Amino acid sequence: MSMEIRNNYHNIEKEMQTKAVKNEMEKINTYENRQEYSKYLNNKYACLTPTKDTFISINSNLLSKAASNPKTATWLENTLSQMPDCINKICENSARSGAKLISLEISIDNEDCITTNCVGIFEADPGTEKSKEMLEEARARNKERKEEYKKLLTKNKEKKAEQKTMKNKKYDITVTGKEMEKIENYLINKISMCSNTIFTTSTRIGFDIKA
Repeated sequence: MSMEIRNNYHNIEKEMQTKAVKNEMEKINTYENRQEYSKYLNNKYACLTPTKDTFISINSNLLSKAASNPKTATWLENTLSQMPDCINKICENSARSGAKLISLEISIDNEDCITTNCVGIFEADPGTEKSKEMLEEARARNKERKEEYKKLLTKNKEKKAEQKTMKNKKYDITVTGKEMEKIENYLINKISMCSNTIFTTSTRIGFDIKA
């Protein structure tokens, strides 16, 4: 009887874990196309924006797959979330070895392959005062990069909020007249004026330019 209870408990526990993983995967949205998903990733992960010494790219086929496959998207986003720490460690360990990092390029090719290209210049022997100074410089650069990421994410959030507001702007303009050129110019001017005003509801404005 005790063996049966333990087996039942194990099965229930396994089922709960499977359900939890499934729920976590379902939290990640799927996207209509690669471009839309790429835009989402760039807004969420600041490390995808190149800096003066780092560059991260994602293979287009992998992006397409992740856009519609929650499991691949989970793996990709987990990988991207680790990138800032990985970059910091690479920079610091280069400095410990007496090397100044020139550039670090990381290419996420697929779920089985991530390619890195690290370029640096050896300027000191490990353990020397010079290498210790370089390590402090690398740490300072890591801190600077972290601040760059924070500013970029804040900027992305503000931009996203602005785009959302723009989507809520509506206009409904009717222009009547005899000459199409005048109608066109008048309409363009009015649309431009409307773009500076937030309409919470659809607004109909009629103009008669015959007079």
